[in-house]
Order: sequence, then C-alpha cells, then structure tokens
Amino acid sequence: MPRYYTWNASNFQRRKQGDAVPGYPDVRSTDALGRMYTVHPKNDECFYLRLLLVNVRGPTSFETLQTVNGVIFPTYRAACEELNLLENDTHWDTTIAEAIISASPSQIRTLDAIIIWTCFPSNPCNLWHKYKDNMSKIYGCRRNKRLPQIVESMALCEETAADNKHECCIA
Repeated sequence: MPRYYTWNASNFQRRKQGDAVPGYPDVRSTDALGRMYTVHPKNDECFYLRLLLVNVRGPTSFETLQTVNGVIFPTYRAACEELNLLENDTHWDTTIAEAIISASPSQIRTLDAIIIWTCFPSNPCNLWHKYKDNMSKIYGCRRNKRLPQIVESMALCEETAADNKHECCIA
C-alpha cells in the first residue's frame, strides 16, 4: 500500500512522485518507507528491530533480519552488533585499562560506576568481566573469606545501575 498511496490526514491519496506504473495512468510507485515511529533505546529488542528495519534492505521475515552472512543470531541486538550498527566499548575499555596502571581498585570501581551511569556503554557486562579482578584486588589483599560474595554483589549492583532489565552476567 505505501508503494502506491500516501496517508494524508484522514484518507489515502495516490502518490504524486515516483516511477510510472505501466498500464495504469496516473499511478506512481516508489520504494519510500511508510511511517516508522521512534523507539526509545531502553526498549531493547524493539529498538534493535527498528535499527535493522532501517538498515537491512528487503527483509522477508523476522528471521532474515536476524541473519547476517548466513548466520542466524539469537537476538536483534546480536545481529546489529555483527552488522556494526552499534557503538562499541573500545573507548571505555581503553579508559579503564589506562586507569589500572596508576589507580587503586577503589578508584577503578568508581570510574567503572561513572562510565556505567553516565556514558551508557553498549555492553557493561563485558567491561565488568574483563576488569573485575582489578576492581576487587583490595578485598583479596585483606584475605577476606567473603570475597566471592563481595565480587558477586559488586557485579550485581553495577549491572542494576546500568540497566534494570539486564540479567546477572556473572559466570
């Protein structure tokens, strides 16, 4: 329908621009997209689905949207990541790596919390897993028997801060 008509206020009208349709005088055809509403990034899968709909040409099903180079990805987000449609966390990764050289574990935890709260990294779990040992060294030095629970608590708090919808990513 959007190929031949547009919606104006309260009714459909034939397109005035586009290619002429052979055999049908005064009918025009175009590949113009109909109306597409915005979606807030917090609405995860809907946001990534919309991103794929805008960037993937000619999808015929939801499964084709999740397929990149012949591989079917489990989520729309994974497909977006494979297509490089999302920012990566290289900048935040570098920032924490540089801080490890001269900062204390407490300072690294504070930096990590600031990055999660204000910078919205695309995958806070990966940053946590990569640097959790550096962030928890102070507890290990004290030979605290509760180290596993403390580290798990820290991870859970940071994830909750990043996005209340994330499941626990502690392995």
